[in-house]
Formats: sequence, structure tokens, C-alpha cells
Amino acid sequence: MQTPFRFVRSLVMAAFFVGACGESTGGGTAGRGGADAGGGAGGAGTGGKGSGGAGTAGSGGAGVAGNGGGGGATGGTTGSAGKSGGPDARDGGATAGDTTGGGGDGQLTPARGLSAGCGKAAPAGDSSANFLKHDIDVTGVDPAFIAAHPANVAGYTWSKRNYFLRLPAGYDMQKGYAVHFGGGGCGNTNGMSGENGAFAVPGTAATGAIQVGLSYVYDNGACFKDEYVNTPELPFFDAVMKELDANYCFDKAKVFIAGYSSGAWEAYTLAFARGGVIRGIATAAGGLRKDRPTPSRIPFAAILLTGAGDTSNPITGATGSALARDLVLQTNGCVGTATVDWPAMPSCKQYTGCPAAYPVIWCTPDGGHTDGGGGYRAVISNFWDAVPPAP
Repeated sequence: MQTPFRFVRSLVMAAFFVGACGESTGGGTAGRGGADAGGGAGGAGTGGKGSGGAGTAGSGGAGVAGNGGGGGATGGTTGSAGKSGGPDARDGGATAGDTTGGGGDGQLTPARGLSAGCGKAAPAGDSSANFLKHDIDVTGVDPAFIAAHPANVAGYTWSKRNYFLRLPAGYDMQKGYAVHFGGGGCGNTNGMSGENGAFAVPGTAATGAIQVGLSYVYDNGACFKDEYVNTPELPFFDAVMKELDANYCFDKAKVFIAGYSSGAWEAYTLAFARGGVIRGIATAAGGLRKDRPTPSRIPFAAILLTGAGDTSNPITGATGSALARDLVLQTNGCVGTATVDWPAMPSCKQYTGCPAAYPVIWCTPDGGHTDGGGGYRAVISNFWDAVPPAP
């Protein structure tokens, strides 16, 4: 469980991040009910100029008292009352910036609008021909994590990392492109696993996309370190998003992340924690971490693939991909478990009870620890391109 200091700091970081990516619409945040099932309704928070008021404690049930979120950058409006806490509902309230305060169940308004980088020429060296490495300083990594996991390979640490970026063909600095993040599997030991886009998903010919390959840090374990409540991957993602927002033109409602193996675990972890920033995910051979950051409770579109015979990241088990799928269905507010065949790819089913804006596709092809093959990435591009705007 997070210490009070880490918890408050994570809220502040989230508030700063979302505010940095767009205009503030203000809004204090609601209090929330219990952190687990059984919490009562939290009272309404009120927005002030610069900070939202704290919600009152939830009543009844075994849930713990809720927390108010950060206020908007301008004068806030009254947040709506918190709802009873549901499973895994650890945190409610809105962050500052263009996310509007909502109920304690975390159903907030997703990011919208164009990035601040629209109208600016792309940084020197960026092109559509290949992926260019960008070094980046990362703040907000828990010092306790750094002390427990020392890492310094090729000059890269938890506070100094890199990502690789490729522009779409004919990049137009006035056009709001999609952003496609990619995360690869374990095994890289030079600190530059994002080279060549990692699990790169190109944009469709009609729309194009800014592709970003995320690199993990090698610390005697060559994978993303996403299995911790205080994971360094969340501040890394936030730092990259902030830099992209300042330097490139993209539609903030079209940020997606895909990953294979370790990158798939990373995609799940980031999407649950940064729903509203991440519009959709695509995974291949991932699962659900037992320990992970506080969830945003904001839904996202998902296409999820695991080989039927995968023994490395199996479908079943305490951290299996089926458990991750079930939490996606819950987060998205899907009703029931009925499915129909999904014609875009064999072995895939679509859940029929999910909202149209938050579709969930579940794929279990034959084979083991598979990335779905080359055709899967083209399917992902088309799926993301067809996702309707969030309500």
C-alpha cells in the first residue's frame, strides 16, 4: 500500500501531467466511497481557484474514506457526489487540467483537443524514414524504488531514459495525428529496447500516426518494471507524454499503446492507471500485475491476444490474461459475457455488452507465446482507427 506521501505525490503528478497537456476546464473533484466494495457514498467536493476541496469520508460499509482530487487551474465547479466504491476502486476524483471532476467511481472526462505542439516544426532529426532516439529526464520516480533497484546501463537510469520516435509520412504540423506507443518483450540489455519502435504499430494509410517505441531500463532484469505500486514506468510515460505534447501535433483523444510480452504487461498497467490519456490498447501475451498503480477507472478500447498454448504468460492463473481481460470488461462497464465472432481476425471474439465507444476484442489463436504475427499489427491499426470518439 502506498504511504500517504507517495499517494499524495501521485495525485499531484497526475494533476500536473493532465494540466500540461491541454487547457483547464476547472472542476473540483468529488469525494469517493470506500476503496473496496462496501464503501458508502462520498460527499461532493467543491472547486476553488487553483485547488479542489477534499470530499468527505464515505459512510457505511467497510471501505475506507475517500480522497478529494486536485482542482482545476481556473475557478472550479462543484464536483458531483462520490459513488460507492467497487472492486479495485482505490481512487476517485479528478485531476487538474482538461479532465473534468466526476463521481468517486473515477468516470472522468477523457482528454480532448490538439496538443500544444501543433503549429511547431518537429524537432531536428525526426523523420518518417526511421526511428530517432530521444533521451529524456524523468522526475517523480520514488527514491525508495531507485534505492532498491539500482540501474545504470549505457548511462540510462530510472531518472534518465529514452524513447524512439518516427513521424508519419508527410508530417503536417497542423494536423492532429494519432500517437501509437509500442513496448517490446524482455531481453534487451543496452537500455534501448524501443529501437525500431519496439512493438511498432503503424498508422493506416488514410490517417498516419506518430510512432513511439518505449525503452525499458536494464537492472539485471531486462523487462519493464511495471509490477510495483510505485513503478517507475508511470512517471516515465508521463514525462514522454509531456514532451510529445510540447513538440508534436497530435489529437489527445487518439493516444494508443500496444505491447508484446513485457510490453503487453506494460500496456495493461499504463492503461489502467492512465485511462483518459490512453484511448485504447492492444496486447499480445500479457497479463495483470498483482501490484500496480492506483487505477483511473476510466474505460478504454481494447484488443487483447494470448496464444491458447502460452505457458510463459498463460491465459489462466492469478496474473493471467483472462484476469486482465475481466478487469478491462469491468472498467469499461460491459454487461454480461456474450460474444460474437470478430470478422477482422480468426480466433477473435467481440464482447457484445460493451459500450460502442469502448469495444473489447478477445483473441486466442493457436500457438504459444505469440505476438500475433505481422497481420495482427495491421488489424490493430484498423481497430484503433475505427474506435469512435469517447462520450
